[in-house]
Formats: sequence, C-alpha cells, structure tokens
Amino acid sequence: MKNQKIALTAASLAAAMMLVACGGGGGGSSGGSAGQPVAPSVPASQGNLQTTVPNATYTGASTQASLFATLNTYRSSMGVGQLAQDTILDTAAQAHALYLNTNFANGSISVVTHNEVSGNTNYYEATPLSRARKAGAPSTEWISENAAVGLAQTSSAAFASDCLGQYLNTVYHLQGVTEVLETIGVGFAQDTAQGTYSCVLDFGQKTGVSGTPSDNGYLTSAGQQMATTAIAHVPLANETGVARAMVAELPNPAPDVASPGRPIMVRVTAADAGDVLTVSSFTLTSAGGIVVPARIIVPSAALTGSSGATADLNNAMAAGVAFLLPLAPLAANTTYSVSFSGARKGTPTSTAWSFTTGS
Repeated sequence: MKNQKIALTAASLAAAMMLVACGGGGGGSSGGSAGQPVAPSVPASQGNLQTTVPNATYTGASTQASLFATLNTYRSSMGVGQLAQDTILDTAAQAHALYLNTNFANGSISVVTHNEVSGNTNYYEATPLSRARKAGAPSTEWISENAAVGLAQTSSAAFASDCLGQYLNTVYHLQGVTEVLETIGVGFAQDTAQGTYSCVLDFGQKTGVSGTPSDNGYLTSAGQQMATTAIAHVPLANETGVARAMVAELPNPAPDVASPGRPIMVRVTAADAGDVLTVSSFTLTSAGGIVVPARIIVPSAALTGSSGATADLNNAMAAGVAFLLPLAPLAANTTYSVSFSGARKGTPTSTAWSFTTGS
C-alpha cells in the first residue's frame, strides 16, 4: 500500500493545472484519486446509496457550501449517492487547505501534497488519516483526500466549479470523487495577494469497514454501493459545457499521449472479491458519425476478458471502473455519443448516452 499525494505544480498555475497523485494499486489526491482503493475482503450490502443527506451547516454563500452542494448534485445525477457533511472532517480539511495555501504562497512547498511538514507554517498533522484523527475521527474510520490549488475566481460558485473541474476532468481523481465514500469535509483558503486558492475534500467511510485503515485509503467493499445491476458514467447523460481536454495528472495514465481529451468513465459496483468490469466495446462518436480515436484503459485484473483494452499503467484504478481516453482534445460545442458494452462479473451490462462540449 502506497500513500497517495495530489498536487499542482507552481508552474502549472500559470498554465494548465496539473494534479499529482503518487502511488497506485489495489482496486481505488487527491484520494487513488480520492485515496488508495483496497481490494475487497468482505462483501458489502448492495444498493445502499444515500439518496438524501442532512442539510449542511456551511455558511450559505461560502465556497464550502457551494462545493458540498455541487459535488452532491453531480454524484446524485450520476447515481453513486450523496455525501453527508462531517464536521470533524471539515476541521481536518480546513486545516490542510490553510497549510497548502500558506506554504504554497511562501515557497515552502512547490507542489500541493497530502503530507504536511512539521516545521512549515500552519502545520496541523502529517497525513489525511492523522489529521482526521486529531480532529476527532474514530480509529476504525477510513479516510481519503482530494486537494488542489487554483487561480482566483469571481465567486464562491466559480471557485467550487474550478476546484471540482480539476477532478472531474481526469482519470484517477475523477474516480476518487465518485467512489463508494459516505461523508465529506470541505476546506477552502484563498490568498488574495497571490491570486490563488486551495481546496481540500476529506472523505470518510464507516459502513461495512474492516481491518486497519491505511493512510489516504478506502475499501471498495464498504461504504455506499450501487445495485449490482446499475451502471454509472461520466460525463452525465445530456451534460453540456463538458471540458474538451484532460487536466494533467501524475502518475500519467497515458504518458505517450501528448494532449489527451476529456476522459470518459463507466462504473459498476465491485464490492465482492473477484468483481471486475470487462469491456467488449467502448466508443466515442462525433456528431458526424466519426469514431474518435481513443484508448480503453482498465485495471489489470479486467484485461483478460476485455477487447482492445490497455491495462492501467499505474495500478490505481478500482475493479469496477473503465475509462475511454480520447487521444486528442475534443472539438468545441460538439455533441458526442458514447456506447459501452461489457460484463460485470460475467453478467452483460451496457449503456449509451450523449454529451456536448463547451467552448
């Protein structure tokens, strides 16, 4: 088990943002995107999604409130369940957002990381797990994290959109913010002098957990699970204004592709040991009926039984996930159609939908 890191390089703030995630493996910051997935050991109950959660206590006009609402709206539309606010995780996330914001601005750190150095300003605790426990999280709770830095925006809603956009337009980080987690804490800090901000999402998982929590990790067998017959995807059906290109992230899911397009993800539940999603066909077609050149990426465990797929180089994809990565940025203001067919644990599953890119 390797710890995960997620970061933006200083240089990337002046150009394209670069999310950095260290580690990989297992079956799932900012966490494997939202933490490192651990292969399932104990089957979880199926179809236990949180369709509603209590109202959050964030100030109504705050970026934290907008981040919470925007992510939950997206997850709900996707069909992977909402996240409940956890004020303990709020404390941990806010502490790390302040640490990142301060030390990125003063030059003590050059990338946004999950790990804190004790000698740096606003040090709280070393890792996502230790920060959550310092804030009061129980020792049995699994904790994972997403973190990012970006340029100043014009409103709370714009800050939230920019932060979440960095995760949704990637491979590993997209996987992380749409995973089987249950609770969330949101941190946000802004440096008006530098014109930058930091946002941190800490995720918790308590239902069906077992074993000793690993740092910045989660169990693919626990938390909230879709029904075994369900299939979810990103972008959403009929989503508009979809980004045209992938946000750069490390490790790079396709280092040989110079300018990849916006990744497309399909997800099924993979709560039981041996669950995999294999792919028989996964295509993206433009409005003119032209198939877009793209790469199908699956976890190594799903390579056998998949057609035309490539194994995830970094072993950071969860068992129930498959990605289609366009080999070039998508065209602006264009409607694309996606078609997927495969099998979950040998049972056929398929879906088709369309989305429209932005300018």
